[in-house]
Amino acid sequence: VGGDVDYYKFLETLRETTKEPEKSRIAVNFLRPALTGFSGFRFFPMNFILGLLGGHFSPVLGLIENDTVDQPSSSIREKIEGDNPLVAIWDTNHKYGGAYFVPAKRLYESVKALDLSSNKNRALIVVKKK
Repeated sequence: VGGDVDYYKFLETLRETTKEPEKSRIAVNFLRPALTGFSGFRFFPMNFILGLLGGHFSPVLGLIENDTVDQPSSSIREKIEGDNPLVAIWDTNHKYGGAYFVPAKRLYESVKALDLSSNKNRALIVVKKK
């Protein structure tokens, strides 16, 4: 699922895939600075340039839903704006501390970021067991 889809298609894919972990796995290719920010400019400009050009792959461990979405008293606007669950990411680079949670909207924006070398969006990679 490419970063060129809308947020709700992106979120639907995350929900469907993490619902049955025994049948499917999901990884995400994202622009790390868009998700976590830059770690510093020790080797500027090389570190900065690599941060903008390079993508990063990490497995998605799961999803924690936002309670606002399921509350019957929530307005439609609250449900739409509140539809921002936390996504558990396992960062394969030890420097970033292993597992962490990110809001789905922030992850979506980091996947939507263009890869400057190919001029394409990044993507979710879904692998399903047959």
